[in-house]
Amino acid sequence: MTRPFRRPACRAILLAVLCVPVMGGCTLVSQKTFDRHAGDPPRLPQTPPPPVPGPDSPALVTITAGTPDTQWKPIVRAAVMDALSRKPNALFTVVVDVPANAAGAPPDMRQGAVADGQPVLQAVMDAGAGSAQTELDARSVSPTGATQICIYVQ
Repeated sequence: MTRPFRRPACRAILLAVLCVPVMGGCTLVSQKTFDRHAGDPPRLPQTPPPPVPGPDSPALVTITAGTPDTQWKPIVRAAVMDALSRKPNALFTVVVDVPANAAGAPPDMRQGAVADGQPVLQAVMDAGAGSAQTELDARSVSPTGATQICIYVQ
């Protein structure tokens, strides 16, 4: 009497034994097969921070403190309107350059910014710039210089 189930089992074992050496040389298909950079962390380009308005970048308008409003207001209005026509979302930074005291004591930045910078800031906003498009700042400069108000645009 022959066993009908023994032959297929032997064939399966024989086939598995013969296929194992052949399978050892195969490489598995993965994402790296098609793209060798798959799974790597992304490489984002490093963008430099935007330049800060300062003595290196030219000011749109520079006003010496004490100049009458009638002299600088038309110039500020024309410059702001021209900048807004070129770039509607331009940012205007009004910087008050307050000279340091001769004794080396730090100057009163808040008083200088409010007294000298606030009228210029209001003129910029009256020319069409929104309140979200304007900034007021003050910085200390050498004691030999005069108080100046500079308008920078970005």
